[in-house]
Amino acid sequence: MELKYKGSFKQDLEKCNRTVTEEVFKSVIEIKKATSINQIQNLKKLTRYKTFYRIKVANTYRMGLIIKKDTVWLVCLGHRSNFYKDFP
Repeated sequence: MELKYKGSFKQDLEKCNRTVTEEVFKSVIEIKKATSINQIQNLKKLTRYKTFYRIKVANTYRMGLIIKKDTVWLVCLGHRSNFYKDFP
């Protein structure tokens, strides 16, 4: 799958601590290796949206994704208490 990211994701990643950053990188590697969305672990489709997904990272953080065909956009990263206020 093709992987792209938005500037907001990079800014959110810079604010996180080392353990969260390591978990995000593991998830990114897994996304790159996947040939379909079914192979991505902890991926969940958000209700009421066709292309918006989230991945649970380090139990309390979430990565916001937009998946269209074979392209995955990494949009945002945040603590679960604030994540759903910002995404989508």
